[in-house]
Amino acid sequence: MNHHCHWTGCEQQVPPKMWGCNRHWFMLPRELRAKIWATYVPGQEVTKQPSAEYLSAAREVRAWIADYITKSVAEREVVQSRLNGRNLKKVVLDDIGTPHLKED
Repeated sequence: MNHHCHWTGCEQQVPPKMWGCNRHWFMLPRELRAKIWATYVPGQEVTKQPSAEYLSAAREVRAWIADYITKSVAEREVVQSRLNGRNLKKVVLDDIGTPHLKED
């Protein structure tokens, strides 16, 4: 069975009963990992019928990942701008949530 990590953009193959690769699993906050485990029903990867609670936890994880990625991109852009001699500090999100930096 072909199953990859659920982290956005990660194609690492993992066993179907696992949420994701070790690297990305342990990047999640402990409380989100606990929610995934608490709502996981053994065999749901076989039946393809996860519980509503598991799906809710998975949506919460996806939202956290999106926020984490957005903040990471913005932080890298601030560092790069400073290396380039610009003083960009203010992060503004456009209509679709993409971060853009504005000069201070």
